[in-house]
Amino acid sequence: MSTTPPRPTADVPDHREASAGAGELSPGALERTPTVELLESVGQLIRTARSFSHRQTEDLGFSGTPFGILKLLAEGDRRPGDLAVELQIAPSVVSRALVPLERDGQIERRLDPADARSFRLALTEAGRDQLARRRVLIQARIERLLDGWPAEDIATLTRLMRRLESSIQDNADELLQPPTERAEPPPSVPAPAASEAVPA
Repeated sequence: MSTTPPRPTADVPDHREASAGAGELSPGALERTPTVELLESVGQLIRTARSFSHRQTEDLGFSGTPFGILKLLAEGDRRPGDLAVELQIAPSVVSRALVPLERDGQIERRLDPADARSFRLALTEAGRDQLARRRVLIQARIERLLDGWPAEDIATLTRLMRRLESSIQDNADELLQPPTERAEPPPSVPAPAASEAVPA
């Protein structure tokens, strides 16, 4: 004859109820804080930007990497490694993007005056003209996108995006550390009381 285990009394907590209230939240129960809303918005913006970039490559015949290279070279000559660092992409990606740009005469190699074994990349007149045409096309699309936005909203969005990017750059090393390895401030040691001071 089976017996039914007694129900837990007020003095004996039910472990199932305790585990449910131990701070374990299901994904759907995540608190909707402003930070969570920001993370989700930024993630969605990145996905939308990638999709737009792919469509732009098909429509206009160029992608973000060659465009970024041309913009940097418009500011001055650079080594391929410098381009990879500034664009925050792998050197192999830069190397692949340089091939059509050099083939089409938009960039050219020049000897590096600081190192005869190396070379620097420079923008040609053809590259400068192509960059100007691409900027006009992209600017026209963005202006249509923001048509109807108040100018102050655009200025505010620009300022906040720059502030967010600056915060990420300034704290990148800390953000990339696993939570358990983040440096903790050393514990403060209280100063000895006057009665405990060691006489000279």
